[in-house]
Amino acid sequence: MIARFIITASAVVTGGSAIYLYMLHRKLASRIEHRSHRGKLSSKSMRPTVIDSVAEDIFTEQNVALHDHSSKQVSRTALPKSISPGQLLTKLARRNMIAFSHLPQAWVMRLLSMAPEEQQSFKSAHINSLNFDKGDLVCGMYRVIERSGNKVEFDIQTRNIDYVHGRLALGYKETTSGIVFSSETFMWRRSDEIRLMPLEKPLLHWMHETAAWWLLDSGTKYLMELDS
Repeated sequence: MIARFIITASAVVTGGSAIYLYMLHRKLASRIEHRSHRGKLSSKSMRPTVIDSVAEDIFTEQNVALHDHSSKQVSRTALPKSISPGQLLTKLARRNMIAFSHLPQAWVMRLLSMAPEEQQSFKSAHINSLNFDKGDLVCGMYRVIERSGNKVEFDIQTRNIDYVHGRLALGYKETTSGIVFSSETFMWRRSDEIRLMPLEKPLLHWMHETAAWWLLDSGTKYLMELDS
């Protein structure tokens, strides 16, 4: 399935047919709980629920943000009984970051990553060895800034676009009926900055959204297929 997604996304990047990707987006939208905000912030703006490191003073009209949150609930009985929720999160983060490293978005990041640490951070063996401790680097631009039992939070280190700030987080919460796994992205810039953030461009945001939903959907399926 990873290979099929890569081929399809590549076709879009090179101007090929987008029909399959469009249908995939529609299908994922029905399987993933999601919400999104794009535009100026205010004191009344919805706060991130997984990301903790965005300062409160960011939430003013002086800043424009893109905030995406997606989640998927999985019955506890469908998950391996011998693996704790915290361990499942680590396995999900490893699997999803390895999958992401093969997507077209990561190909561009790899071309821009010159330092040995950055090049190493794309390798599957490296990602699969991580516990996502503070300071760990993944795919050239995702630096772990917070790690707790129920989440991993990354600083998005945007290269050559220093007017953009961003966070990415993966987390979970337990409910009476299962475990809810979540992915959240929050990016912002000053409202007087005339340059747009990459994800403010409709096509790039649509591709980001599709990839995020696909990673969460296929990632939770991966967890369900693990041996107990």
